Amino acid sequence: MKRMKDVNGVLWHNFQDYDSKKETGFVGLKNQGATCYMNSLLQSLYFTTYFRKATYQIPTDTDEPQKSVPLALQRVFYNLQFSDNPVDTRELTKSFGWDTLDSFMQHDVQEFNRVLQDNLESKMKGTKAEGAISRLFVGKMKSYIKCIDVDYESSRVEDYYDIQLNVKGMKNLTDSFNDYVAVETMDGENKYRAEGHGLQDAKKGVIFETFPPVLHLQLKRFEYDIERDAMVKINDRHEFAPVIELDQYLSDDAKGKSTTPQRYHLHGVLVHSGDLSGGHYFALIRPEKNGSWFKFDDDRVIPCLEREVFEDNFGGEFQRTGHPNVKNFKRFTNAYMLVYVREENLDEILAPVTEVDIPEHLRRRLEDEKIALEKRKKEREEAHLFMWVKVLTDEHISKHEGFDLCNFEDKQLPVTQVESLKVRKDSTFAEFKKQVGEVLGIAPEKFRLWTMVGRQNKTVRPDVPIYDSLLDWTMTDVAKKYLKAGVNELRLYLETPDKEEGEHKNPQTGQVQYFLPVTEQANHPHFILFLKHYDPVEQKMRYAGKLTIRTKSTRIQDLIPMINEKMGWAPNTDIRMYEEVKPTMIDKLDKYAITFQQAELGDGDIVCFQKVVDPSTLPDATLADVPSYFDNIINRVSVLFKARNKASVKEAEAVDVELDLNKKMNYDQVVKKLADKLKADPAKIRLTPFSQQGKGKDFKRSPTVTVSEMLGIGSMYGTAPSYVILYEVLDIEVSELETKRYLKITYVDKAVKEHGPFDILLPKTARVPEILAATAERVRQETANAKKEEAKKEEVKTENGVNGNSTPASPTTVTGTILLDPARLRLVEAKDNKFHRYLDDNWVQGIADGAQLFVEEKQEEEQAGEADKWIGVFHYYRDPMKTHGVPFRFLVKEGEMFSETKKRLFPRMGLNDKDFGKVKFTVVGPIGRPGPALEDGDILCDKLQSQDTLGADHVDKSGRSTGFRTFEKAIKIFVSVLFDAGLAG
Repeated sequence: MKRMKDVNGVLWHNFQDYDSKKETGFVGLKNQGATCYMNSLLQSLYFTTYFRKATYQIPTDTDEPQKSVPLALQRVFYNLQFSDNPVDTRELTKSFGWDTLDSFMQHDVQEFNRVLQDNLESKMKGTKAEGAISRLFVGKMKSYIKCIDVDYESSRVEDYYDIQLNVKGMKNLTDSFNDYVAVETMDGENKYRAEGHGLQDAKKGVIFETFPPVLHLQLKRFEYDIERDAMVKINDRHEFAPVIELDQYLSDDAKGKSTTPQRYHLHGVLVHSGDLSGGHYFALIRPEKNGSWFKFDDDRVIPCLEREVFEDNFGGEFQRTGHPNVKNFKRFTNAYMLVYVREENLDEILAPVTEVDIPEHLRRRLEDEKIALEKRKKEREEAHLFMWVKVLTDEHISKHEGFDLCNFEDKQLPVTQVESLKVRKDSTFAEFKKQVGEVLGIAPEKFRLWTMVGRQNKTVRPDVPIYDSLLDWTMTDVAKKYLKAGVNELRLYLETPDKEEGEHKNPQTGQVQYFLPVTEQANHPHFILFLKHYDPVEQKMRYAGKLTIRTKSTRIQDLIPMINEKMGWAPNTDIRMYEEVKPTMIDKLDKYAITFQQAELGDGDIVCFQKVVDPSTLPDATLADVPSYFDNIINRVSVLFKARNKASVKEAEAVDVELDLNKKMNYDQVVKKLADKLKADPAKIRLTPFSQQGKGKDFKRSPTVTVSEMLGIGSMYGTAPSYVILYEVLDIEVSELETKRYLKITYVDKAVKEHGPFDILLPKTARVPEILAATAERVRQETANAKKEEAKKEEVKTENGVNGNSTPASPTTVTGTILLDPARLRLVEAKDNKFHRYLDDNWVQGIADGAQLFVEEKQEEEQAGEADKWIGVFHYYRDPMKTHGVPFRFLVKEGEMFSETKKRLFPRMGLNDKDFGKVKFTVVGPIGRPGPALEDGDILCDKLQSQDTLGADHVDKSGRSTGFRTFEKAIKIFVSVLFDAGLAG
């Protein structure tokens, strides 16, 4: 038996009722599905308290959490500090622009960190906080090639946010740093071609100019294995120390300039547990300068020993002491990212965050939310004591459009806004009536409440009044009496006296009463009838109030003078009446001699009426009577017509239009109605189904195709209220378009500036020369129009005094009209922004759908030698799958140093000197794996294999990235201003 001491008090804990806040003083972050990588980094940034304070200084008082990364990050940090429970990060990921799927996709910690900091840093430009992140996390390193025998050196100084260190073959951090700055001698066949000195022996390497106060070290646990032709995880043992000294890795110039010791203390370890295909991230952090270590594993925080921080995460094999015959096994849990803080800056960077550091508006907002949350919690706990009652009034009915008196719950149709009252279940019905009266401003004796029930025909109507004998009943008892099985909500109709009825005295009691008496014991002869008036001229149905019919023996014809009097019409006005039974049953009341009892009309029934009119005098003869109006409602569907993003859609017509259509309308009728709204030619309108997956096949123009068929819906009442159809207003008739085809073409000028893309319409029989001629004409038109628009803007500025003599206007670049010679152009086909081929004499019909097409001016082709190679060059950012920019074909010359190759590449890249200097070129194999970054002394031609391409790794500033898995697109940052404070060293 082995005796073990439970130092941290969690060795035997099953964590079923574990309270992180109580045990450690800290809380974790909830995992949304696969966000453990993000949680581990957020905890690291949170405990870098200088960064937390800087984040709190971002002005966010008018921001919305789900649209502002800074505010969402502030809220996460605040809750980590003050909450007693694990913190939710959904607001933060929504502010990134992520959906649920993104939260179930695991990203790389380093990539996530860089994307987040890149976006924050870009928003800080031009503010007092500019450079705050750089001063905290950014250092400088120099790449150099120094000749041995002549005084010549080529060097470049670059910023870095983290240092990527090799693990494979390295025993510890010291070995990794030594490997990073190792000097390579370029001699023999690998001599360096120095400008003005020819081929020379030289030394090539990297040296550090500065280290940042907070140093992020990325351990390269994931690498490409050439033998396996796949990415693998390196689980080799790799040791790191609690304290490291890095002075020896500074350049001589840097050592002379700085007196700050480069001594760093380990602050955090981000750990990956698993293999390449999947795994889990957690963080080990030492929050205080000389404090204890804690493990932050999503929503759980536990104390841990130094052995768990270091030895358990070095990787390698687990040594079983005392069991020599038992085989050791590999550790798949090991350090992936290390966070070190410079000793001189420890107190400043890890200084406690107090309430003074937190903006008042943030504290106030979150405290208010906490109070509201506690209120909702209390309401949930007391919910069993209350019930909700809905009360319908005549005013609510008058605002309802459609069938029945109201719509309580069908979410596919507009729901009627009624009074919803929260009532204690043990309160009496009399108390409830008093509450209703106070809310609506009516004395309790001046209204009567009716139960509303669902009939078998799916309508909801007033059924019976709640008798005065129940005034002392509790609301629970009232609900039990009137609610039907399966219904859990009490719905009531509030009846007010008819004007015709007025108030009168009860002959037995002498008390004033406002309604004809009813009792539970006797059937009352009177009933209430609801009236609706249809106006065929306006095509509107309006609520006309209710009538109390004193006896069911009253004849139907007796209703006519009542209606005429109620409407203020002449007594002899000819009207027609219909009973609204249900949406599909509107019965004409033409047997005037029968009684209401014979017609089976009673409490809660609805009679619709209208004046008799000549249909030929109406604006729409198809809606001449009540049945046709209701038939139109049954088949009415709201359709949103959205303009497709086509150049062929005229700017004035490229608007969204919402129309109410009848499901029985055919294609031509739909197009005609849309054309009238757009003031366009219906023969030139093309309709396409809308799909989240992209453009569907155009609707076939046919008089037999109905709206129901176009939308794929039935004819039942209650279908979804809105559908979407895409439309285009073409320059030609749709029938003519069947012989032509659109090509999406981007023109690339000599400065590698993209124009377009343009949608160019050509006959399917056209060939490449016609494509080039059409592109040249389109470019001429677009640039000429742009020049005119810019000139108009300048005129407006001048008229408004912006460009007056007293205040000179800023210079404005107006692009002139571009005139192109089609004979000097060529058509390039690309795939995923990678060069594919030149199209010389292809038919339009033979070009693949969705082909990526560029038109460029022909370059003066260089003559290729026997050993020279033509390759494709493409742009990407970090991952060769994240392509962007304009690809091109390029000649690689035999024996040419890459420093010279870059000079020929520069004019084809479309970058300025500064941005071009940041590009890292790599040879990318046919399966998309990039090799190491090319150095100036490399011979590119010697490194190329069959089907290799040249990749240019740099940030896409165009916003046109089209590659797959583009993580940067997911993060949207609206406001980001960081604390303006410096860190020395």
